Amino acid sequence: MQLGNTATVTFMVTDAMQPRFDGKIVHQVCSTWDLAHQFEIAARKALVPHLEDGEEGIGAHLSIDHFAPAPLGKDVVVTAIVSKIDKTTVVCTVESKCGETIVATGEQKQRVFPIEIVERIIANASE
Repeated sequence: MQLGNTATVTFMVTDAMQPRFDGKIVHQVCSTWDLAHQFEIAARKALVPHLEDGEEGIGAHLSIDHFAPAPLGKDVVVTAIVSKIDKTTVVCTVESKCGETIVATGEQKQRVFPIEIVERIIANASE
């Protein structure tokens, strides 16, 4: 894992991605929560190739600032760049663009632990 490692995800905005509240479509654009999902995917793709045997990542933080709409049928490119690393944390700076327009930016943090610790964290949450 190195600073600057990058992963990109491209997706087309579909009907299912529109913001809905109480069953009503509010805008015919990509919702912030769908962008957040894509941010998570891009950051995960930046991490996975660098995990060692017996390691796993678990999400710890996501922030997103949504600046512009991404209309239905348009392609959105999400890029995650590893911007900080320490013993157990990988931070990605994330940006999404629709054409040349910046749709959203943010930050995603993943904690990296031995698989046994991740499994214990999940098991403890289930109690």
